[in-house]
Amino acid sequence: MNYRLEKVAGGSDEYGFVRNQLLAYNLKNVDASFEFINFIAKNENREIMGGLFSRRFGEGIFVEMLWVDENSRKSGLGSRLLQEIEQAGRQQDVKLIYLDTFSFQAPDFYKKHGYEVFGTLDDFPVPGCTKYFLKKTL
Repeated sequence: MNYRLEKVAGGSDEYGFVRNQLLAYNLKNVDASFEFINFIAKNENREIMGGLFSRRFGEGIFVEMLWVDENSRKSGLGSRLLQEIEQAGRQQDVKLIYLDTFSFQAPDFYKKHGYEVFGTLDDFPVPGCTKYFLKKTL
């Protein structure tokens, strides 16, 4: 078997092809639905203040990213985004929401909202940092 490895960018046609092939394989082997659930918050000038991107697979939602502009932090926007994804999950009979965050990001924010740590990677991505894996049962 001959092949050549190529580095490709996220969002490229090749990336999309491989992602879609894995999703198709997963859905063929697990009787579960899949969908992206995303929210964006904009101010009165239509500027993006924050957002939450996630994907639901069966009875779980993985929060890929939650971001709030620095000027909007501590305003409740991050909490509102979490509430929205949790509400969307409840409406679809989701049992679990899970995510990851770094020690320099917001582990305490998620813990405050009822998420519990179920794993860590110490000294990742660099020495002195920790990556946290958190979950919340709905």
